[in-house]
Amino acid sequence: IWEEEYKTRYGGGPLFHLQTNHPVAVGTTDHQLPRGAIRDSTTHPPFNRALRKLFPRISYRVLDLGCAGGGMVGAFLKEGVNAVGLEGSDHPRRLGLGEWRRCPLHLFTCDITEEFYLRDSGGEIAKFDVVTGWEVLEHIPEDKLDGPISNISRHLKPGGYFIASVDQTPDMDPLTGAVYHQTLRPKDWWLNKFSHQGFREVSAHPFRTEDYVRGNAVGIKDWDPAAGDGFHLVLRLEIRHA
Repeated sequence: IWEEEYKTRYGGGPLFHLQTNHPVAVGTTDHQLPRGAIRDSTTHPPFNRALRKLFPRISYRVLDLGCAGGGMVGAFLKEGVNAVGLEGSDHPRRLGLGEWRRCPLHLFTCDITEEFYLRDSGGEIAKFDVVTGWEVLEHIPEDKLDGPISNISRHLKPGGYFIASVDQTPDMDPLTGAVYHQTLRPKDWWLNKFSHQGFREVSAHPFRTEDYVRGNAVGIKDWDPAAGDGFHLVLRLEIRHA
Protein backbone atom coordinates (compact mmCIF):
# COMPACT_ATOMS: atom_id res chain seq x y z
CA ILE A 1 0.00 0.00 0.00
CA TRP A 2 2.80 2.42 0.92
CA GLU A 3 4.65 1.75 -2.33
CA GLU A 4 1.57 2.64 -4.34
CA GLU A 5 0.90 5.73 -2.24
CA TYR A 6 4.53 6.82 -2.69
CA LYS A 7 4.24 6.50 -6.47
CA THR A 8 1.03 8.53 -6.43
CA ARG A 9 2.59 11.31 -4.35
CA TYR A 10 6.01 11.53 -5.94
CA GLY A 11 5.70 9.85 -9.33
CA GLY A 12 6.12 13.15 -11.13
CA GLY A 13 9.91 13.03 -10.93
CA PRO A 14 12.81 13.68 -8.55
CA LEU A 15 12.36 16.42 -5.98
CA PHE A 16 16.06 16.51 -5.10
CA HIS A 17 19.40 16.09 -6.83
CA LEU A 18 22.62 15.23 -5.03
CA GLN A 19 25.84 16.82 -6.29
CA THR A 20 28.99 15.12 -4.98
CA ASN A 21 32.36 13.84 -6.15
CA HIS A 22 32.25 11.14 -3.49
CA PRO A 23 29.08 9.09 -3.94
CA VAL A 24 30.27 6.36 -1.55
CA ALA A 25 32.43 6.54 1.59
CA VAL A 26 34.67 3.86 0.12
CA GLY A 27 37.52 4.11 2.64
CA THR A 28 35.43 3.69 5.77
CA THR A 29 35.02 0.64 7.95
CA ASP A 30 31.25 1.12 7.83
CA HIS A 31 31.33 0.54 4.08
CA GLN A 32 34.08 -2.07 3.86
CA LEU A 33 32.76 -4.14 6.79
CA PRO A 34 29.20 -2.86 7.15
CA ARG A 35 27.05 -3.56 10.18
CA GLY A 36 24.55 -0.81 10.92
CA ALA A 37 24.26 0.13 7.25
CA ILE A 38 22.84 -3.29 6.37
CA ARG A 39 21.06 -4.11 9.64
CA ASP A 40 19.31 -0.91 10.66
CA SER A 41 16.21 0.78 9.32
CA THR A 42 15.18 2.43 12.54
CA THR A 43 11.90 4.16 13.20
CA HIS A 44 10.93 5.74 16.51
CA PRO A 45 7.48 7.37 16.58
CA PRO A 46 8.07 9.22 19.91
CA PHE A 47 10.75 11.31 18.19
CA ASN A 48 8.41 12.24 15.35
CA ARG A 49 5.75 13.30 17.84
CA ALA A 50 8.19 15.34 19.92
CA LEU A 51 9.61 17.01 16.82
CA ARG A 52 6.14 18.14 15.82
CA LYS A 53 6.07 20.21 19.03
CA LEU A 54 8.87 22.36 17.57
CA PHE A 55 6.81 23.01 14.43
CA PRO A 56 3.17 22.93 15.52
CA ARG A 57 1.88 25.33 12.89
CA ILE A 58 4.11 24.87 9.86
CA SER A 59 5.33 22.12 7.58
CA TYR A 60 9.00 21.27 7.87
CA ARG A 61 11.83 19.38 6.21
CA VAL A 62 14.13 16.75 7.76
CA LEU A 63 17.53 15.51 6.54
CA ASP A 64 18.74 12.28 8.16
CA LEU A 65 22.48 11.58 7.93
CA GLY A 66 23.68 7.99 8.11
CA CYS A 67 20.17 6.80 7.28
CA ALA A 68 21.09 3.10 6.71
CA GLY A 69 17.86 1.43 5.54
CA GLY A 70 15.98 4.74 5.50
CA GLY A 71 13.34 3.81 8.05
CA MET A 72 13.21 7.29 9.57
CA VAL A 73 12.79 8.87 6.15
CA GLY A 74 9.98 6.49 5.25
CA ALA A 75 8.19 7.16 8.54
CA PHE A 76 8.34 10.93 8.04
CA LEU A 77 7.15 10.70 4.44
CA LYS A 78 4.13 8.63 5.51
CA GLU A 79 3.23 11.47 7.91
CA GLY A 80 3.46 14.03 5.13
CA VAL A 81 6.80 15.46 6.28
CA ASN A 82 9.31 16.09 3.50
CA ALA A 83 12.35 14.02 4.47
CA VAL A 84 15.60 12.98 2.79
CA GLY A 85 18.23 10.45 3.89
CA LEU A 86 21.94 10.16 3.10
CA GLU A 87 23.97 7.00 3.66
CA GLY A 88 27.73 6.57 3.24
CA SER A 89 27.59 2.95 2.09
CA ASP A 90 25.84 1.83 -1.08
CA HIS A 91 25.11 -1.66 0.28
CA PRO A 92 21.53 -0.80 1.35
CA ARG A 93 20.76 0.63 -2.07
CA ARG A 94 22.29 -2.25 -4.03
CA LEU A 95 20.58 -4.85 -1.85
CA GLY A 96 17.25 -3.00 -1.78
CA LEU A 97 17.17 -2.97 2.01
CA GLY A 98 14.68 -1.14 4.19
CA GLU A 99 13.00 1.71 2.34
CA TRP A 100 15.43 1.93 -0.56
CA ARG A 101 13.05 0.31 -3.04
CA ARG A 102 9.99 2.06 -1.61
CA CYS A 103 11.34 5.64 -1.33
CA PRO A 104 13.95 5.86 -4.12
CA LEU A 105 13.53 9.60 -4.74
CA HIS A 106 14.33 10.51 -1.13
CA LEU A 107 17.36 8.33 -0.37
CA PHE A 108 20.91 8.98 -1.61
CA THR A 109 24.46 7.81 -0.97
CA CYS A 110 27.49 10.00 -0.41
CA ASP A 111 30.50 10.48 1.84
CA ILE A 112 29.26 13.18 4.23
CA THR A 113 32.83 14.08 5.24
CA GLU A 114 33.32 15.45 1.71
CA GLU A 115 31.59 18.49 0.25
CA PHE A 116 28.16 17.80 -1.18
CA TYR A 117 25.19 19.83 -2.35
CA LEU A 118 21.64 18.54 -2.13
CA ARG A 119 19.60 20.62 -4.52
CA ASP A 120 15.86 20.96 -4.94
CA SER A 121 14.02 20.65 -8.26
CA GLY A 122 14.77 24.31 -9.02
CA GLY A 123 18.52 23.83 -8.62
CA GLU A 124 18.78 25.73 -5.34
CA ILE A 125 20.54 24.22 -2.33
CA ALA A 126 17.88 22.40 -0.33
CA LYS A 127 17.45 23.89 3.11
CA PHE A 128 16.08 21.84 6.00
CA ASP A 129 14.51 22.77 9.30
CA VAL A 130 16.11 19.78 11.02
CA VAL A 131 19.17 17.63 10.35
CA THR A 132 19.57 14.44 12.38
CA GLY A 133 22.48 12.08 12.95
CA TRP A 134 21.83 9.01 15.09
CA GLU A 135 25.15 7.54 16.19
CA VAL A 136 26.97 8.94 13.20
CA LEU A 137 29.45 11.49 14.54
CA GLU A 138 31.53 9.03 16.56
CA HIS A 139 32.09 6.97 13.38
CA ILE A 140 33.98 9.85 11.75
CA PRO A 141 37.73 10.35 12.32
CA GLU A 142 38.52 13.51 14.24
CA ASP A 143 40.51 15.06 11.41
CA LYS A 144 37.52 14.78 9.05
CA LEU A 145 34.81 16.29 11.24
CA ASP A 146 34.95 19.80 9.81
CA GLY A 147 33.54 18.47 6.54
CA PRO A 148 30.25 17.08 7.85
CA ILE A 149 29.71 20.05 10.15
CA SER A 150 30.08 22.40 7.16
CA ASN A 151 27.68 20.24 5.15
CA ILE A 152 25.14 20.33 7.97
CA SER A 153 25.42 24.11 8.23
CA ARG A 154 25.05 24.52 4.46
CA HIS A 155 21.80 22.57 4.38
CA LEU A 156 20.12 24.03 7.48
CA LYS A 157 17.80 27.00 7.43
CA PRO A 158 18.93 29.85 9.72
CA GLY A 159 17.68 28.90 13.15
CA GLY A 160 17.40 25.25 12.12
CA TYR A 161 18.19 22.36 14.44
CA PHE A 162 20.82 19.65 14.42
CA ILE A 163 19.74 16.76 16.65
CA ALA A 164 22.00 13.76 17.24
CA SER A 165 23.01 10.97 19.56
CA VAL A 166 26.66 10.26 20.31
CA ASP A 167 27.67 6.85 21.68
CA GLN A 168 30.81 7.13 23.80
CA THR A 169 31.54 3.43 24.21
CA PRO A 170 34.41 1.88 22.24
CA ASP A 171 33.24 -0.28 19.35
CA MET A 172 35.52 -2.64 17.44
CA ASP A 173 35.41 -6.13 15.99
CA PRO A 174 38.09 -8.27 17.69
CA LEU A 175 38.05 -10.77 14.82
CA THR A 176 38.72 -8.27 12.03
CA GLY A 177 40.30 -5.45 14.03
CA ALA A 178 37.78 -3.05 12.52
CA VAL A 179 37.21 0.09 14.61
CA TYR A 180 33.74 1.59 14.19
CA HIS A 181 33.82 4.36 16.79
CA GLN A 182 36.63 6.59 15.63
CA THR A 183 36.13 9.69 17.78
CA LEU A 184 35.33 9.30 21.48
CA ARG A 185 35.16 12.79 22.95
CA PRO A 186 33.06 14.31 25.78
CA LYS A 187 30.03 16.44 25.11
CA ASP A 188 31.79 19.75 25.82
CA TRP A 189 34.35 18.93 23.15
CA TRP A 190 31.61 18.40 20.56
CA LEU A 191 29.80 21.58 21.59
CA ASN A 192 33.00 23.54 21.11
CA LYS A 193 33.58 21.89 17.74
CA PHE A 194 30.14 22.88 16.47
CA SER A 195 30.30 26.36 17.99
CA HIS A 196 33.03 27.33 15.52
CA GLN A 197 30.46 27.07 12.74
CA GLY A 198 27.68 28.95 14.47
CA PHE A 199 25.87 26.23 16.42
CA ARG A 200 24.64 26.71 19.98
CA GLU A 201 23.15 24.18 22.37
CA VAL A 202 19.42 24.43 23.02
CA SER A 203 18.32 23.65 26.56
CA ALA A 204 14.60 24.42 26.18
CA HIS A 205 13.30 21.69 23.88
CA PRO A 206 10.55 19.06 23.97
CA PHE A 207 12.74 15.94 23.87
CA ARG A 208 12.87 13.48 26.76
CA THR A 209 15.43 10.68 26.85
CA GLU A 210 12.85 8.15 25.66
CA ASP A 211 11.99 10.35 22.66
CA TYR A 212 15.41 10.11 21.04
CA VAL A 213 15.90 7.60 18.25
CA ARG A 214 19.09 6.24 19.82
CA GLY A 215 20.30 6.40 23.40
CA ASN A 216 16.73 6.31 24.62
CA ALA A 217 17.28 3.71 27.38
CA VAL A 218 14.27 1.76 26.09
CA GLY A 219 14.59 -1.97 26.77
CA ILE A 220 17.96 -3.72 26.86
CA LYS A 221 19.01 -2.90 23.31
CA ASP A 222 19.80 0.79 23.69
CA TRP A 223 22.22 2.67 25.90
CA ASP A 224 21.24 5.04 28.66
CA PRO A 225 22.77 8.54 28.81
CA ALA A 226 22.22 8.51 32.58
CA ALA A 227 24.76 5.68 32.79
CA GLY A 228 27.37 7.80 31.02
CA ASP A 229 27.39 5.71 27.85
CA GLY A 230 26.66 8.65 25.58
CA PHE A 231 24.72 11.87 25.18
CA HIS A 232 22.45 13.80 22.88
CA LEU A 233 23.01 17.05 21.04
CA VAL A 234 20.21 19.51 20.35
CA LEU A 235 21.89 22.41 18.58
CA ARG A 236 20.58 25.39 16.70
CA LEU A 237 22.26 27.25 13.86
CA GLU A 238 22.43 30.87 14.87
CA ILE A 239 20.61 33.43 12.76
CA ARG A 240 23.26 35.85 11.58
CA HIS A 241 22.04 39.36 10.86
CA ALA A 242 23.72 41.48 8.22
